[in-house]
Amino acid sequence: MVHGVLTRRSAHRDEGAVTLLTVILMSVVLLGITSLVVDLGLARDTRRQAQNAADSAALAAGNSLATGGSVITAVATAKSLAQRNFGTSAADWAACTDAAKLAYVPPAGTPCISFDSGTPTAVRVLVPVRPVLTPFAGIWGNSSVPVQAAAKVGVTSSNTPPCGFCVIGEGTHNLQNGDISVKNTSVDINGTLTTNPGASITVVTGATNLEGAAPSQGTFSPPPTPNQPPIADPLASLVFPDLTGKVLSANQNSCTGGPGVYKTLTLNCPTATPMQPGLYIVTGDTSFSGNDHLDALGVTIYLTCAVANNPNKGNPRVCASTGEDGAGFKTAGNGSLTITAPTTGATKGIAILSDRNNTSTLTYRGNGITANTGTVYAKTGTLDYRGNGAGIYDDSMIVVGDFSFSGTNPLVQVTYTQANNAVLPMTTEMHLAE
Repeated sequence: MVHGVLTRRSAHRDEGAVTLLTVILMSVVLLGITSLVVDLGLARDTRRQAQNAADSAALAAGNSLATGGSVITAVATAKSLAQRNFGTSAADWAACTDAAKLAYVPPAGTPCISFDSGTPTAVRVLVPVRPVLTPFAGIWGNSSVPVQAAAKVGVTSSNTPPCGFCVIGEGTHNLQNGDISVKNTSVDINGTLTTNPGASITVVTGATNLEGAAPSQGTFSPPPTPNQPPIADPLASLVFPDLTGKVLSANQNSCTGGPGVYKTLTLNCPTATPMQPGLYIVTGDTSFSGNDHLDALGVTIYLTCAVANNPNKGNPRVCASTGEDGAGFKTAGNGSLTITAPTTGATKGIAILSDRNNTSTLTYRGNGITANTGTVYAKTGTLDYRGNGAGIYDDSMIVVGDFSFSGTNPLVQVTYTQANNAVLPMTTEMHLAE
């Protein structure tokens, strides 16, 4: 009897020991699983931070390139963003390697910020490895998890502008019986376009995009695309020449006076005395008339407003932000005028430049031919074409606030070449690395 009692008590003790051991083992397993969840969660959170840091650093480097910065500047910009967003140090970059780096690494740079060439169209940023400590999982022998992320940004410069004949003002724009012919780019017209039966718009390798409805009259090839979002000013980032300290030139003869500031700019120069190349700042009007022929080579005509209360009335200033009728541009007669923009310098590729708030008119009359090689920019101005002759032939991007055509089929013909026009801002596109 006593022996049986002792046996049952021993069995209970054995069962209790097994249960306790099971609980301990289960606790260890659960603790391990919990530690892995916590540690891997921390690693995933750090991985997201690393990816955000790589994305922002690559995009910042791309933007630096897009705004004219060098590869050295782009590297410094990427490092600055990575330090700010991820705490990456100079020592981290020095130790960083990238097996997938692009073809070009600047001297004294890091393989983890690489470019496709010395004149890049792409930049890759690999954020240096950061070990994420795993204190809980350390009991399983994993004391840290390496975390790293990469991003690649492609930097491309548009070969064609968003538009070649760009009417960016709202309101009604009257083509009447006019003809617009454009090659290698598009026609974009904000507001409402009205036409007469004789009107036509022909676009080769491009489109006609209208903010308003398509007119019921006229000929369009290809058919226009109506009800589009309004186009923004494609040259909104253009930096204008500084007028600080500019005063009227002593010699007001535009044929012999050379670049400078003029109250009026008369372009009727003898063939033997062409205009000298450079920047001609005009506070009054520019005119060309008669039967003459003039080649203004390497010339930018800049239409500004005048300082009316200055002792030297006619000195230039920027036009009032509310809009102001400043210097204008007028041609008439049967002559031919060719303006070719400079190929270097601050106004490279710009033939006629009007202050952004200058509401004056660019008026073309008569039966002559006017040809521009270079951009014509009059953001709030009006292109007023009343010719009956051969028309305006441009290798240009024409940007105006409004236009008005009249006469017998006045023609504006544009064939756009990027190299001959204003430098367009580069655009950036981000492609996240695998």
